[in-house]
Amino acid sequence: MHSDLMLDAVRAEAAYRAEELRKAGRSAWAARARRAVRHLRAAHTDVDVPKQERREAARETAGVGETAR
Repeated sequence: MHSDLMLDAVRAEAAYRAEELRKAGRSAWAARARRAVRHLRAAHTDVDVPKQERREAARETAGVGETAR
């Protein structure tokens, strides 16, 4: 009796883990497919994106070097 319960528990655990692995495999495949589709769509657009220019931050200091008297 006890061994039958343990066997059932082990089988249930194995089935659960197998299903989780299948789900993980599907989600990984779906993520790769979504990335590929985004890449293809971005490659076929007619939008010109200007090159980003780096801006230097102009710091306006309020008399940081001066001491308040």
